[in-house]
Amino acid sequence: MSLPVVKRARHAKGLIDRDFDRLNLVDRYARGAHRAPWMPAKANAEFKDLVKRSIVNVSSLAVEAPLNALRVQGFRKPGSGENAYEWRYWQKARLDERQNAVHRAALTSGAAYVVVTPDPRKGRREPLIRAYDAISTVAVYADPAWDEFPLFALHVPEQQPDEDRTVGYLWDDVAKYTLDLGAEPDSAVLAAEPHGMGLCPVVRFSPAVDLRGRSRSLVEPLIVAQDRLNQQTLSLLLTEHWGAHAIRWASGLAPSERLDPETGDPLRDPETGEPVYDVPSLDPSTLLMAPNSDARFGQLPTMPTGDLLASRRQTVEEIMGLADVPPHYLAGSNLVNLSADALAAAETSFKRFLSTLQDSLGESWESVFRLCALAAGRGEVEQDESQVEWAEKATRSLAQAADAMVKLMQQGVPLSVALRKVPGFSQADIDEAVKAAEEAARKAEQAEAEALKQQKEATAGGVDSERARGSAGGGRVPARAGATGR
Repeated sequence: MSLPVVKRARHAKGLIDRDFDRLNLVDRYARGAHRAPWMPAKANAEFKDLVKRSIVNVSSLAVEAPLNALRVQGFRKPGSGENAYEWRYWQKARLDERQNAVHRAALTSGAAYVVVTPDPRKGRREPLIRAYDAISTVAVYADPAWDEFPLFALHVPEQQPDEDRTVGYLWDDVAKYTLDLGAEPDSAVLAAEPHGMGLCPVVRFSPAVDLRGRSRSLVEPLIVAQDRLNQQTLSLLLTEHWGAHAIRWASGLAPSERLDPETGDPLRDPETGEPVYDVPSLDPSTLLMAPNSDARFGQLPTMPTGDLLASRRQTVEEIMGLADVPPHYLAGSNLVNLSADALAAAETSFKRFLSTLQDSLGESWESVFRLCALAAGRGEVEQDESQVEWAEKATRSLAQAADAMVKLMQQGVPLSVALRKVPGFSQADIDEAVKAAEEAARKAEQAEAEALKQQKEATAGGVDSERARGSAGGGRVPARAGATGR
């Protein structure tokens, strides 16, 4: 068995090495560690410092903008008011916080991987969830476009426990293997831990996968435009530093000799014997005067920066368009003093893009929940039932959301569904509100039933009183009737 495992591991290691430089460059650009703009070979320290200041990391918005709107807040069956049983594994793994790391890695590199296996520390009754990025991990599929789970996956940690060998971890449908990737095939497998799940317990997260199985990074298409923006920023800094201020000049000035402070005699250069002159200060606060009528004064015009600013602004708008990020997400855009409706219209394309990301990443999280149920021995969750629920992150005021919620409820939409459209409401808030509404409705029904009961008792008491008075006065002759009979 070790030979096929080692062969698979070396094949996967070759795939990791093939994409390492490209994915590492993408990761650097997402973190702001860009390639430096072009500069002369003999640039001085001042020029090099301006080069460092010219890096403006706009490409990171391609990840950060959608990441702020991607937050899983529930996993439940349609029509159910409570999360599915598997949601407790999400809470135990602290994925409320860690889901952002998975989403960020998937959006940045184009892929991230989550591995779910039985936890040997807890009697193999609970799942152990771990996540890895695409720089050090790869999964191999029979059909990378359609298969839910891969044939096998390999992770090679960046920080190795031993400098003398390269350790990797491979998962397939049988076990998790610890391998020495540099050893001979007969001794490469260091350990094998069967997981008993019957499939490779690895789930791929990607913003989009085409029919050839290629995943899409949100940062990689922006690298060329980001380099152009950095070069334009450097040109702007150079212009502002050396050409944006007026340069004053003077000719025909009679320089003043430097005098000895003790004797008052002119100082002379010890090597040449020539007098030493004071260099005139030409800063903006200095007033230049000369007794010589032949002296001339003037200043060089400043270099305009308007064209550089316009070119730079165009590049920024190009990056925002490629990233599907609304222009008002970047400070300094031309969209100012906009109403909520105008902002919503500006975010239309971004919302559609978010919906696509939620569809793709949501399917991956549902696969993770199915693996959790399988690892815990609860069987596989039905694929067509439980679904991931995303938190509402729309740009709307609370008053608008409340008005929409009331209108939805008037159309018969349940309160638990309508509250999910209110920004900022967590699932705990929704459950508490639904519970309070149900309790208020129950008390109202009890009060109504009690009032109806009291009304019936009062009505019944009035009828009995009338009957009692009628039977008591049945044998009497009214006085007016008796007087009439005389």
